[in-house]
Amino acid sequence: MPDKTNQLNFLKTCCSIKDKLGVNITIRAYRVEDYPRLIDMYDRFEPKRIAMGLPHSDKKLRGNWIDCILSSFFNMVAIYQNKIIGHAAIDILRNKSSPEYMIFLDQDFRNRGIGTSQTMIIKKICEELGCKQVWVAITCHSMLGIRVFKKLGFKFTGAIGPEREMVLKLKPKSKK
Repeated sequence: MPDKTNQLNFLKTCCSIKDKLGVNITIRAYRVEDYPRLIDMYDRFEPKRIAMGLPHSDKKLRGNWIDCILSSFFNMVAIYQNKIIGHAAIDILRNKSSPEYMIFLDQDFRNRGIGTSQTMIIKKICEELGCKQVWVAITCHSMLGIRVFKKLGFKFTGAIGPEREMVLKLKPKSKK
């Protein structure tokens, strides 16, 4: 799989966080050698098709979707005991002013602050790159996701329906 991290040198470092249970989680940029473990995360992921039909329930379609995200988005993973338990992706490689953001967490690691931490890191990355805003598509029944995004400053935009967009206005770092 393509490794886009070489285009974003300042992201080669990683960080460790403690989740709400005190468990150490590593968050870092995706590396090509993570591919089998990322596929494994999505194979274990439940419920399938939770967010606008994603991740796909069909293994082949799911693999094609993952390959597409890896080749066109900047990707970040959350790791616990050498197992990928979270995947966040931001479309800064194609759209730097208003990139799309997506995040998926293993069902056993939700509601522990990991997604919040990944989203805060993505926000910082986007501000450092000069993005004006970042947006996420979310289903209205994803109450946990909506709560997290609202807590971080995202606001609903557009038409009301079963799928909505939420936007976070950013304060881009000024170029000196």
